[in-house]
Amino acid sequence: MKRTSIFPLLFILISNTLFGQTAPPLTSSISGIVWQESKPFNGTRSISEKTIPGILVKLLDADTQEVIATSLSNASGAFVLKANAGTYIIEYVFPTDGFAPADQRVGSDNSINSASDADNFSLPFTIANNETVTDFGLGLTPKDNTLTYCTQKESVVTEWNEALVLPKSTVTPLPINVKIFAAESVFHPSIGFENTANANAYSVTTAGKITMTMPINPATFTMSSDVTIDGFLEDYDGTTDYEGLSGITYYNKSSFASAYPARNTSSAPTISNTFVGAANSTFQIPTKAQSSVILTGSGNLQTLIQTYVSAGACVVYTYAGGALPVTLTSFNAKAEGKTASLTWNTTAETNSDRFDVEKSQNGKDWKVIGSVKASGKSQSILSYSFSDQNPQGGENLYRLKMIDLDNTYAYSRISSVQFKDLSSVVIFPNPVTSTLFVQAAVDNTPVSIQILNNSGRVVKETTNVSQPVDISKIPAGTYFVNTLLTNGFSEKQKIVIAH
Repeated sequence: MKRTSIFPLLFILISNTLFGQTAPPLTSSISGIVWQESKPFNGTRSISEKTIPGILVKLLDADTQEVIATSLSNASGAFVLKANAGTYIIEYVFPTDGFAPADQRVGSDNSINSASDADNFSLPFTIANNETVTDFGLGLTPKDNTLTYCTQKESVVTEWNEALVLPKSTVTPLPINVKIFAAESVFHPSIGFENTANANAYSVTTAGKITMTMPINPATFTMSSDVTIDGFLEDYDGTTDYEGLSGITYYNKSSFASAYPARNTSSAPTISNTFVGAANSTFQIPTKAQSSVILTGSGNLQTLIQTYVSAGACVVYTYAGGALPVTLTSFNAKAEGKTASLTWNTTAETNSDRFDVEKSQNGKDWKVIGSVKASGKSQSILSYSFSDQNPQGGENLYRLKMIDLDNTYAYSRISSVQFKDLSSVVIFPNPVTSTLFVQAAVDNTPVSIQILNNSGRVVKETTNVSQPVDISKIPAGTYFVNTLLTNGFSEKQKIVIAH
């Protein structure tokens, strides 16, 4: 494989049209799943372990090391490499700051065991035509004190523009550095040449190029990989069909690239402003894919080329020792009658102290509604639960604050539960003409009452909650009554004022 800068030239035709020749089929396939190991690491994939997109997988000729095919793992962690009969080796490329390969072939079932050795290569294997092999998956173990997230854009014909989206960190204190890994997989189903005049030699380099706009320096990063073909064509045979004496077509050519375009971001202000946020917050890497051709030879040469490009990106957050006390594998909330039932599992805990259960109605204002003691230290799967006996009507948002013994902490993702026709506040009459009564459960009395118009502006407010609310001077129309309760939450209900 050769890499070069790409400049546009004349006499280039890019099309999706197939040539007069029939493309030789790639009858065999090699596939697998890329997954992240959960503790205790055993090198064997289980259904509960999450899969990883955006990992570059290369199929190499076992003798010449020529790149035969490339692929990026998709949103489900799956990859497929197409080939014909031969002896091959697979190389796996991933962000080594965040992951290490699991032990190779720990068990006897290769369909669920990692195929990579410590140097990220599989053992050589032979495949026949019309054969399907599905046992070349990759297990990745997260390195200590790191969190790594990956994403990808599937392989499509260029050109395309799309933002790659990655999660921000929610861990406190800040990571000590942030690194971004990028990869591309390029596939040319067909590369055709036609000499339309006198015999001439040619050399063509066809490439797929990815341009990423990074959230940190380098602000713009370009990654390009190409295929170079040299040859000689006879005088024009009178037919522009990319075959015969004056034409030729090459099929199924692949290339790849990978790099750390942003490798060592350690500035606290940059990390805080760019890579840290609330649960479920993200940052974006706008990405553009293009195809390019450099053609050397007679000006009478024409090309007909197809190019597909996929791209992937990973972000690696590295923390000081002890900043990640808990490996949380699930957090779920569901309604059980008039109670919200929360459950979560951990696979590893180190010096963990407790889980504070937090609740919100708007995703911005959070209240601690309970606490569950953590195990402190564990390398096995542990299950926890908590019940919210007083959910509010409408949507209830929950998250866990996972706190270490030294008071460092991280947040879980947010889980939500909807409760319809559930309210601890009774408002009557509705419609109302002059006096409105607001009542709540005895153990959760109102603190203040607001009446808001449709624009959200407060038209009346009172903290004298023991008395009826006089609404005789408010113009007729539709309004909302927002009642703040002693538990710190509020309930909003619609009323109609009809004088």
